[in-house]
Amino acid sequence: MKQKVRLFPGVAVRRFTLVELLVVIAIIAILAGLLLPALSSSRDRARLALCLGNIREVTLMHLLYVDASGGYFCPAWDASFDSWESSANHRGSGILARVVPDSGAAKGRVFECPAAKSSLFMNPAWTARYAGYGMNYQLSFARPSASPPNFRPCRIQTVKTPSRLVLLSDAACFLTGTDGRPAPTAFLYNPSSGRGGYADFRHSKACTVAFVDGHASSWQSFTPRPADSSGWENRVGYLSPDDSPYDPFWRDPAAEEDGPSVESAE
Repeated sequence: MKQKVRLFPGVAVRRFTLVELLVVIAIIAILAGLLLPALSSSRDRARLALCLGNIREVTLMHLLYVDASGGYFCPAWDASFDSWESSANHRGSGILARVVPDSGAAKGRVFECPAAKSSLFMNPAWTARYAGYGMNYQLSFARPSASPPNFRPCRIQTVKTPSRLVLLSDAACFLTGTDGRPAPTAFLYNPSSGRGGYADFRHSKACTVAFVDGHASSWQSFTPRPADSSGWENRVGYLSPDDSPYDPFWRDPAAEEDGPSVESAE
């Protein structure tokens, strides 16, 4: 029961008992427990929406580069070891922003996925200053072991299914010094390469993917990479069990008895 306490003559103040306070606190805790999952879900949706906006903007920059370069895609990196999104010393903008300067890319923020661990961006010895969205490596090179000047230039006119060929996606790799956590990366490798960067399904088991035709969407079809003990087997992997979304010269081996391999398509 509430107790009456007289502070001044003729004035009574009602106090809550300890039991009543505990009941109120318990009710608040229950309501908070019910609301927190909804708030977390709303936050995840907001991050996904921002990520889709970012990757669409970067995709538009790539298409502007294609238009300015006679149909050729921006190289993943060049003979000066500048990469598409960052300079070789990771302190400045990369190849793409130099050709398409009128954009937010010079400041780099557009490359940062809000769901990635931004604290891992700044390891200049291993990963680019601005990273998070991986560019499809096969738009520049036939094999992960290839390096400048061993390009395999690809023109957008040669892509048979631009609506299905991946240009960019949320991407991550595993690097020394990150305590086993996936670090953002600017490169996306195909499954047959056996290497990372990998697609990073960091948006509640989904990742954002942008395609050569310019559209972007949330991708939920996850293919695990070879088993390891990293603890991220259910989040970091591939977009497909084969190279079909990655290879601009893809030919289905099942559809051709003696079809050329990925390497023979150079």
